[in-house]
Amino acid sequence: MTLTEWQKKTAGISIGASLIFTISFIYPIYWYPVGSHIKSLCEFINYATWILFALDYAYQVRLSQDKKIFFRTHFFQLLLVALPFFRPLRELRILAFTAQVGSRSKKSLIKSIPLVMSGAAVLMIVVMGAAILDIERGAPGATIKTPMDALWWGLVTVTTIGYGDKFPVTTEGRLVAGILIIFGVGMISALTASYAAWIMSADSKVSEDSKETDGSK
Repeated sequence: MTLTEWQKKTAGISIGASLIFTISFIYPIYWYPVGSHIKSLCEFINYATWILFALDYAYQVRLSQDKKIFFRTHFFQLLLVALPFFRPLRELRILAFTAQVGSRSKKSLIKSIPLVMSGAAVLMIVVMGAAILDIERGAPGATIKTPMDALWWGLVTVTTIGYGDKFPVTTEGRLVAGILIIFGVGMISALTASYAAWIMSADSKVSEDSKETDGSK
């Protein structure tokens, strides 16, 4: 079995595991406080999905023909295994893969950018909102105390608006905020580049159509 075949075969399982992890990660935080049994179950799911992702990554390394190229081109996937905050974003890699299956052209990649980045933005708001709420809740002078505070903070941060009404006061919270700000800047840059590429592609098509019309005359 090749690496591509394995990724295609496990796409559905990976998406399902990512969604289950996302729910188990945010539920005890947004619906705080929860019972000890539910908290224990969510922690068990977190560890189980981490092991699943780690085993999957290790098997992909084994299937890859050139290990150095694999590590270089799948570095973000390694972060998905290593960093809990980013594990739910694994489903976006599968989303991009399934949307382009059978076609790896630059044109198809450009078309998938808005879909992927929009999904990533929603996930980052929800997941990072949960992370910041878990860190900030109860901290002296905290301004992010409720789920709505966290979601609003995530929205204004990822869009780089930054009203300043909600902000982290802890070192860990500022680290999370920094990650979300960097992602937001990258997201806007990617969407801008995608829109520019779409305009250029449309102009090119209009020019080709005009030449064909002139030639037929």
